[in-house]
Amino acid sequence: MTKQKHLKQRVRERMAKTGERYATARRHVIAHAPRINTGTHAAHVPGCTPAATALRIIAAASGLTTPDNAPISEGLMFTIAGGIGIGVMSFRYEAEDFSSIYLAGRNQWWDDLAHITGACQRLGFTPQIMETGGAKRAESQLREALADGQPVMAWVDLAHLPWRGMPEQWSGGGYHMLTVYSIDDATGTALVGDMTDEPVEITLGDLATSRARIGKQKHRLLTLPAQPDEPTSLEEAVRTGLAACHEGLVNARNRSMTLDALEQWAGRLAAAKGKDAWVTVFRRGHHFWMGLWMLCEFAEYYNTGGGLSRPLFASGLRDAAELLGAPDLNDLAAQYEQLGEQWSDLAAAALPDAAPQLAEARQLFADKAERAASADPEAPEAIRAMWMRLYEIGEAVSDSFPLTEEQCAALRADLAERVARIYELEVAAHAALGAWLEGACS
Repeated sequence: MTKQKHLKQRVRERMAKTGERYATARRHVIAHAPRINTGTHAAHVPGCTPAATALRIIAAASGLTTPDNAPISEGLMFTIAGGIGIGVMSFRYEAEDFSSIYLAGRNQWWDDLAHITGACQRLGFTPQIMETGGAKRAESQLREALADGQPVMAWVDLAHLPWRGMPEQWSGGGYHMLTVYSIDDATGTALVGDMTDEPVEITLGDLATSRARIGKQKHRLLTLPAQPDEPTSLEEAVRTGLAACHEGLVNARNRSMTLDALEQWAGRLAAAKGKDAWVTVFRRGHHFWMGLWMLCEFAEYYNTGGGLSRPLFASGLRDAAELLGAPDLNDLAAQYEQLGEQWSDLAAAALPDAAPQLAEARQLFADKAERAASADPEAPEAIRAMWMRLYEIGEAVSDSFPLTEEQCAALRADLAERVARIYELEVAAHAALGAWLEGACS
């Protein structure tokens, strides 16, 4: 099996040369990483987002390529699958005295199965989806699906993947997908791909546990036929993916899943009072700490490729510009590249240098993401140590928050201004996408 031992080194070298953040540098480096032979019909590639990464692997194994006979890039697959979305949701549980926030940046982020099957259908594939309540039947389905050497997409709990090194309390909430390449009964392991630099071995027991943990996706598998059922043009798949993206940003099930959620969020950050205001939900101390680190993690590191997936979408738009012979899409790509920078800046601003403990946490999230991507044997222990340090910081800031009330108010005001600016840019980019679609269809 080909190894990519120097991939992490190349990311660090790029960071040193360009001054880019980790997520940005890795996204650029892995875009040109060689495909790794897995001993099956599938070749492993690293990635930034689980759905697009797994889709491009299983689609390539079924013979899908660009007109130049090249594999589809992650950015282009992300675009075909509907591209970006938005989700801003905050929660307050009075009985537990707990506050949290969740940010999402992918189309149909609330329904992975619909997101993935939509992409498959645009590409002319009818996916086979397998689900079962029993562990024995689940193993049989996996073995049957792998029997001809085709890769399989599997739904798992992120918290039960050993190389992730995640705390036990995350169990049951790590909604995730990965690619299974093969099973080796001699070693009792499976070879899987999890956006990591290289394929990873996992024991069959750990794989079974991760597949069974989350009830609504229990033991779910997805496979593609050896070739498309109804061959369609890649160009049409891109156009319909862009249309789904445009529609999804404004016509989701509720406001928290549309661009208007950003305007609402900016208002809540700026508000001096109110039950939904950040000064109330994420008041100074442990609650503010939770809001700040979750903002940073979800915007920059949690399966986004940095910048809440806007730069990944920008790369897909550039590929689409070449594929469709539509150079004006490059201008739209530049808008989303700028948006990605704004989102990354927002994530960094949430854990400012003015508070050394918060700045340390920001670096820990970057280091944790790097170790998880490498999936080397020492990664789990190192990641667990990072989580322990993050919990230590959380306890310390609960007892003595490193910012005064006035400084917290100033930070909320700064974040509010940044979110308001992002909202303006998102609305402008969305309008530009709509104008392009209208022109393309006329």
